[in-house]
Amino acid sequence: MRREKVVVLGCGNLLAGDDGVGIEVLRRLEEEGVPPGVALVEAGAPGLGLLDFMVGAERVVIVDAVAGGGPPGEVVRWREEEIPAVRGRALTVHDVGIREALAWGRRAAPGAMPREVVVIGIRVAGTEAWHMGLSPAVAAAVPEAARRVRAEIERRPGAS
Repeated sequence: MRREKVVVLGCGNLLAGDDGVGIEVLRRLEEEGVPPGVALVEAGAPGLGLLDFMVGAERVVIVDAVAGGGPPGEVVRWREEEIPAVRGRALTVHDVGIREALAWGRRAAPGAMPREVVVIGIRVAGTEAWHMGLSPAVAAAVPEAARRVRAEIERRPGAS
């Protein structure tokens, strides 16, 4: 099966308030259109399942909500080695963070993982179960986050 050169993964849950921002950014990119060789994937909240979407891709851009560390609506970019680790609680297979999932995938199937992974994160005001819709600051950040993802798509591999 042929895989795309660049895979953009929109992560999150639309039924948890600001946590749905990754999906909203992905939908904006779908509306605008992307070049050939780019796959847009609604990944949900996959844990280790995140790796399934990456197998065979050359590059992956993950778009996700980020809790804390700055004002809601701030858009951040992390290379794989910069992704913060999940701390302060025991992990289950459903609670694996992006960094942990990538480390596991690189150990288990190094040849199948992408050469490069970048995260575009949007800092959120909070998440609320069974609440649809983004807070105003996070909704206002969707166009900037989509622009940053598009820049990643167009960037030469290996260029910071």
